[in-house]
Amino acid sequence: MNVCTRSPLLTSSRLKDARACQRLHHLRYGLGYRPLEDAAVLRFGTLVHAGLEAWWKAQRDERLEAALSAVTGEADAFERVRAEEMLRGYHLRWSAEPYEVLAVEASFDAPLRNPATGHVSRTWRLAGKVDAIVRDTRDGRTLLVEHKTSSEDVGPGSDYWKRLRMDGQVSVYFEGAKALGFEVDGCLYDVLAKPGLRPAKATPPESRKYRKDGALYAGQREADETPEEYRARLVEAIATEPHRYFQRGEVVRLDGEVDDALWDVWQMGQQLREAELAGRAPRNPDACLRYGRACSFFGVCSGEASLDDATRFIRSTEVHPELQHA
Repeated sequence: MNVCTRSPLLTSSRLKDARACQRLHHLRYGLGYRPLEDAAVLRFGTLVHAGLEAWWKAQRDERLEAALSAVTGEADAFERVRAEEMLRGYHLRWSAEPYEVLAVEASFDAPLRNPATGHVSRTWRLAGKVDAIVRDTRDGRTLLVEHKTSSEDVGPGSDYWKRLRMDGQVSVYFEGAKALGFEVDGCLYDVLAKPGLRPAKATPPESRKYRKDGALYAGQREADETPEEYRARLVEAIATEPHRYFQRGEVVRLDGEVDDALWDVWQMGQQLREAELAGRAPRNPDACLRYGRACSFFGVCSGEASLDDATRFIRSTEVHPELQHA
């Protein structure tokens, strides 16, 4: 029996899971299960996001200190260094931009309306948390700000930016900003590319090769790289190609484009309601492998693992942790 009270909120995270696989959606949002391994996978993005939240909330001359102070938690030393240097580079790249901050981490809860009839759903509501809302002091326009960390190529003209033309989250957040009392003119999409550098490990003794002077050949190491050595490599890489790691682009939405996105949300809400009434949540094998890793629930769906395994899953009545206040 489902011990969680079904939430009437449709968030971007929930919709993303539902589009990928309705069984995944059911396990996460119907039953309230969360894989423990997901916390480790998402940890770096969480660190950076906490730093960005602090950066935007702080006074302009205190931003870097605030961002670095927010990098706390269970991260290991190398993750912490990586997050700190990404935030330091972000500050150097964007600190001079003339934006007046109007809101940071603002949660919204808005009616889900049918774009054709204007009728409000009796089952679902739209919800989310806007990273920031700012005013561009150069022209007075009000903009959403959406932060993302990505391992993809985020350079101008890349597929990453092309895909944003249909990104439903941006459109939903236009509705969210309206619910918060802001008429926004666009979305400042703020992307941080994750450095591909990894801490260097010591060369296995059996693989080491020495020159005549007793030194190891280039590229070989007698000891693991320290966090500070890793930091030095990161600083050099980011300083050499800052545009590779920090990109911003403005995403606009016409009224018709917002309606298209709301149609997508409305239809997904209908599908989820029908699945709930039928007591069935179909699996989507095409979604078992995403982002280079297997779905954390793969073993459950294939019958090789159990949701009762406390070493792998936890259960909570709070199915929207992203909406909780820190």
